Amino acid sequence: MAQLIKTAECLFVIFLAGTVTGDDRSPALHKKIEIFPKDFQFGVATSAHQVEGAWNEDGKGPSIWDNFTHRVPSPITDGNNADITCDTYHKYKEDVANAHNLGVKMYRFSFSWSRIFPNGYNTTINQQGVQYYKNLLKQILKYDMIPFGTIYHWDLPQKLMDDGIHWTNPAITDVVVEYARFVIKTFPEVGKWVSINEPHMFCRLEYGLGIAAPGISSSGKDQYQCIYLAIKTHDAIYRMYKKEFPYYRAKMAPTIDCAWIEPITHAVVDLAAAERQRQFDCGLLFNPIYIGDWPEVPKARINFRSMQANLTKSRLPSFTPEEIEFINGTADYIGLNHYFTTLASNTFEAPINETSYKNDMGVVNSFRPSWMVENNGVFTIVPYGVRRVLNWIRDLYGNHEVILTETGMTEDGSSLEDDIRIDFYTDYFCNILSAKYEDGVNVTGIIAWSLMDSFEWSSGYKLHFGLYHVDFKDPNRTRVPKKSADFFKKLTKSRKVECKKTKKEMARSSTMGPGRLTFLEKILKEIMRQNSILIK
Repeated sequence: MAQLIKTAECLFVIFLAGTVTGDDRSPALHKKIEIFPKDFQFGVATSAHQVEGAWNEDGKGPSIWDNFTHRVPSPITDGNNADITCDTYHKYKEDVANAHNLGVKMYRFSFSWSRIFPNGYNTTINQQGVQYYKNLLKQILKYDMIPFGTIYHWDLPQKLMDDGIHWTNPAITDVVVEYARFVIKTFPEVGKWVSINEPHMFCRLEYGLGIAAPGISSSGKDQYQCIYLAIKTHDAIYRMYKKEFPYYRAKMAPTIDCAWIEPITHAVVDLAAAERQRQFDCGLLFNPIYIGDWPEVPKARINFRSMQANLTKSRLPSFTPEEIEFINGTADYIGLNHYFTTLASNTFEAPINETSYKNDMGVVNSFRPSWMVENNGVFTIVPYGVRRVLNWIRDLYGNHEVILTETGMTEDGSSLEDDIRIDFYTDYFCNILSAKYEDGVNVTGIIAWSLMDSFEWSSGYKLHFGLYHVDFKDPNRTRVPKKSADFFKKLTKSRKVECKKTKKEMARSSTMGPGRLTFLEKILKEIMRQNSILIK
């Protein structure tokens, strides 16, 4: 109940601050130069499967993504695979030099599990793979950048999958911890750690929608088991790290993807729907790690719909009291991946026999007509969303250090003159600085996704997020800086960004207003009603 009250209070602050504000495109009042603090760090990101290539070279074993992309017919939008992709395995020196040329201080990358342990188990170590990462780290340190290493970024070794050890089998935790132990011990040069990248997202894509490797469609069932095991596995990695490597100073956390969910109207049912989706999409990861246990709203809704379907227990696995205590506090910072904003409206309760994550949420999503939608048809460019999500996280989970471990936008790659990306980063950076300076959010760094165009999972090479263009038709995979690369270079040198202030700019409210209790009661009762819980 206390957590629900805190959630309702957060909703009320956001409501008073003008959450439902139309298109937020009023004329600029003035422009102001904002300056990033000297200790604020910038970075760029990649991940192993998306950039390395060399999928079967020098002793590397196949991953589930190698297997998935080689299926016939191809499940990838453009029919491509990542066998070569950016060829970073052979061109890592050039890539690190390109990052250095941008003036960034953090280079985020991931370790390929099957390049190090070809069959997934620690019984077979591929020394050539180990040497590759030693060489990569040496190059990053040569340019005085912080190696920001991700232990698991979705590329499970195929042999483990064949053995039935994946993200719905509790046995996954022990094998991941063994792999993590080896990586942490072998690569002490890593300056910051990500344990697992975006557990919510990979569980939803891989086990919910079935559009990512291994391609299992079990929305609202295996999807929750995956999230549950990913959290427990992160916890086990973190506890092992702190116990066995107490002299290592590198901070560790998972990265959590969290869009901003905006209510479509001022109606209490839509306000409640938006917060409900935030608790599903973001809270299922934030809550266990930064507070303890699942958030009340998803836990109650999933349990209610499970019981109505005559199941003997909730489809959302329960944490024991010991697990709740053990998992709580297992992060040294908040790693936030933020890309877009969406609208949420309440909807009718779906039939109980129609089991899915979306039906458990009971929310319908849409866009405002004025919002620009990127070429993946999902991501929207709504700069104020990042400020609001940073405030929401701080209000519910505490003012921890936050690093934007990924943010960026995609375009079609038809031009090097990517002014739209420059506008995107300018507006998002301004909102991040507003969150820091005006709202007091402890955000300390931003990592751009991505250093260069790469293999974007099920979308193949259709989406272009990079600051550098990569010619995938050229055997040499030539890299060419886009206009946004020059923008980044100037930004990191000057540490200045020109920001526009508008009438509808979000400002935090320090007071709850005269109607606080009445409004809180309405929201709280609506949240509880939608979870089929009676307040007595």
